Amino acid sequence: MKRHVFLPLIVISCLFAFGCQQETSHTPKGEKLLLLSFDGFRYDYLSKAETPNFDHLVEGGVISDGLIPIFPSKTFPNYYAIATGLYPENNGFVGNSMYDPEMDARFSMGNRDAVENPDWYQGEPIWNTVEKNGKQAGTMFWVGSETPIQDMRPTHWKSYDGSMPDSARIDSVVKWLSYGNELEVDFATVYFSFVDSRGHRYGPDSPEVVEAIRRADDLVGYLIEKMNQSRLKEYTNLMIVSDHGMAEVSPDRKVVLDDMIDPDDLELVEYSPSLMANVKDGKLDEVYNALKANEENFKVYKKEDIPDRYHLKNHPRIPELLMVADLGYTINSRDYFESRDNYPSGGVHGFDNMETEMHAIFVANGPDFKSGYRMQAFQNVHLYALMAHLLEVEPAQTDGNLNTVSVMLKQ
Repeated sequence: MKRHVFLPLIVISCLFAFGCQQETSHTPKGEKLLLLSFDGFRYDYLSKAETPNFDHLVEGGVISDGLIPIFPSKTFPNYYAIATGLYPENNGFVGNSMYDPEMDARFSMGNRDAVENPDWYQGEPIWNTVEKNGKQAGTMFWVGSETPIQDMRPTHWKSYDGSMPDSARIDSVVKWLSYGNELEVDFATVYFSFVDSRGHRYGPDSPEVVEAIRRADDLVGYLIEKMNQSRLKEYTNLMIVSDHGMAEVSPDRKVVLDDMIDPDDLELVEYSPSLMANVKDGKLDEVYNALKANEENFKVYKKEDIPDRYHLKNHPRIPELLMVADLGYTINSRDYFESRDNYPSGGVHGFDNMETEMHAIFVANGPDFKSGYRMQAFQNVHLYALMAHLLEVEPAQTDGNLNTVSVMLKQ
């Protein structure tokens, strides 16, 4: 049975407000904050395996029914939304792949020149906010942290290196946070990709994902041990998040573009399940009308008709056409489908962000968080305001609102 998530009224009241008023009676007690992320860790993954270390944090802290990603529910847009508290149309990160007509340039995750080019990044990430307020930050692999945004970098930062051992990542951030270090930081991030990788290859319900969940739990246990050894746990707030969930796909759930249009009429910018494209030779109306007449297992929008709740259409990087596949479906050309055996298979994200399968995990523990508290699902753009509050730094203007999430804090 499909699980429905009902947003609290306060969430709805600030969904469309830029820079809602930030008020709470809570006074932070913790001195440091660690933000840990397991890419692709779906909201319900803790129910799929024995996770004693996660359970320990939940029993003494906070868990939500889900962390709702921004749309598109893909990696780069969501990690940058968490970092800035801004929707894509306000921070510029509208996809894992993008085209900027003003720069006449393309962005992709594998293009190091683009990834490290600050012109792609708008808004103020939390590590810049921390540094501007006279404190120090360290980032172990976070979208945007390899880039001199606003001509700034955190005190510590690392270029992404997927081969760096899990334990070494934790050792590094614990050292950064530890008291007595001359380059001691107040805020740190650490990132792991293996849950997402297993989910893509084998699907969210596979034994391989269960194994990855257990591996994540072991790392949480290792982190707790290291924080205790360094006497950090008493003074440090810990938040564990993810960027998105994961949904099963299969070869029998396809949307074949050739059945409706000539795929060569599209200049693809971003790919299924949230496909973005410009249309060649002034054929926008012709292509759109053909897709709209055959709108089955997907939705199609012209840029100006993209739903407001996606917070996507008011940016020049959004192309002329958006197609959003229904959950579990894949959009592509016939040639692409036929050139690959057993395609698609495994797991995919990028679907409508209100599909519960796209929702991510949120667990928090520390001196400022309630104990044994479960809260409703909330959008990840509110995390920036929460982090700024916990660190007692003046926040930049964002789309998030501290009041939406302050219920999880001790009073």
